[in-house]
Amino acid sequence: MGVAPETGVAWRGRRAAEELGLAPVTVKPPRPRGRPPIHLAASLNLVLPSQLFTPPTPYPEGERRLMLAVLEDAIGVFLRHREGADARGWRLFAETAQWIASDDTESPFSFLGVCDVLGLEPSCLRRGLARCRRMGRARAGDP
Repeated sequence: MGVAPETGVAWRGRRAAEELGLAPVTVKPPRPRGRPPIHLAASLNLVLPSQLFTPPTPYPEGERRLMLAVLEDAIGVFLRHREGADARGWRLFAETAQWIASDDTESPFSFLGVCDVLGLEPSCLRRGLARCRRMGRARAGDP
């Protein structure tokens, strides 16, 4: 059948084209009866509690990122100025060391508050920074 369909065939749909012999006849396979296999049923109907309800976090993601930036900056200042080459560097180091050693829990941006929100152990972080400071002194030849 090399005859092109009329321009009006397209709007009539597939059934009209089949009646004219211009489209192949499609036969739908019979739909299976009963329940779907268990692997299909489980994957389609699985809803986790976390999808329905997410508990509110005390600090949204923006504040957590800000706290991480504050901690990163403090560690960078601590490591960069631990030698205390100039007065400004020594003052920055002293302020940062005082912030790290502080046991204040009232302020959300205290060292303990930041570590708590970020899920870090403050004592481990303090020990690691003290070790870095001792290694810096040993390299500089100080006791």
